[in-house]
Amino acid sequence: MKISIGSDHAGFRYKGLIIEMLKASRHEVSDFGTDSEEPVDYPSFIVPAAKAVASGECERGIVLGGSGNGEAIAANKVDGIRCAVCWNTETARLARQHNDANMISLGQRTIAPETALEIVRTWIAAEAEGRRHAQRIRGISAIESSRLGERSGTHEKTLLIRPEFLNHGGGLFGGYMMQWSDDIAFTAASLTFPGATFVTRRFEAFDFVSSVRNGDIIKIFARVESAGTTSCTVEVWCVNARTEERVFRTQAVMVNIDLQGRKTPITR
Repeated sequence: MKISIGSDHAGFRYKGLIIEMLKASRHEVSDFGTDSEEPVDYPSFIVPAAKAVASGECERGIVLGGSGNGEAIAANKVDGIRCAVCWNTETARLARQHNDANMISLGQRTIAPETALEIVRTWIAAEAEGRRHAQRIRGISAIESSRLGERSGTHEKTLLIRPEFLNHGGGLFGGYMMQWSDDIAFTAASLTFPGATFVTRRFEAFDFVSSVRNGDIIKIFARVESAGTTSCTVEVWCVNARTEERVFRTQAVMVNIDLQGRKTPITR
């Protein structure tokens, strides 16, 4: 298992002990610091460790501080993170089984070193139970999705339907609508995640419910509705400004790629 770990100065000593134990158990560890007991501000080390888990770079993460409270708060600000403060093996086991915790936080000043190591071992060995707990985890994810929608905003494109956009039957040529939808989906994804380079993976079916005619003005809207590790889903819909009728609604899946064209995690 690949595990991220980060601490401030107050958790530095336990961090070293945990890394040693994890490596002895053949786990791969990504250490995000800090590197000494010199006083530091914990978000600088905790947030990168949490982002490594949220992006899929690491499977789980461990953060440490004096009490572990501030570190858990910082980690949980990253979408996709469920970080639990643990002070004994029972809280570690329940954090994984009931809360599907992908990170835990430990306080060096509140527990013995042997307890810290046993907590980590228990948490790694435990599995999420699902069942009734899965619905509650989905509720947490829904909160993150609603925040994403508020953050992304709705993007709009206004177009006048001209004769060159029509097919031989006098209707709008579907290729134009797909092109315009693709353009605005790309805009919504790129402005929501400025550090990403998106390509379109697919569009769902266009559910046309009304037609447009020559001279109509249409408004196409797009908003990022959800995001995963390497992709995001963009809701796209179109309204006829003259009749105020909905023309269609669809969804686009946009994938973030690197310079080699490979899927890569979205930085949020």
